[in-house]
Amino acid sequence: MGQKIELKTTKFNKNIIFDLNRSLSGQDGITYHNIAHASLTDEVSAQLALKLFQFSNEIDNIFIQSNVVTINFVSNIGTAVEDYEELIENFFLFYKDEEE
Repeated sequence: MGQKIELKTTKFNKNIIFDLNRSLSGQDGITYHNIAHASLTDEVSAQLALKLFQFSNEIDNIFIQSNVVTINFVSNIGTAVEDYEELIENFFLFYKDEEE
């Protein structure tokens, strides 16, 4: 149930910017600095930030504004972008189709 999120990824140095095909927050945007900050609210953007922080301890902060998610890392992550893409793409999937 749910739909995969389509995204365009831009990576440079210690930052990854994901441009999504759906909005996760309002136009103001919000920066999440850690798991505790992301767990203070049940907003969709905070839920995604929480999942990302739980996935990696290399994240410095996450900025979410409408349909753009920017992850700033403590150090250069190299080529590990695909893992973050998959996590975001599957964010709205509550369960996957059963294989027959």
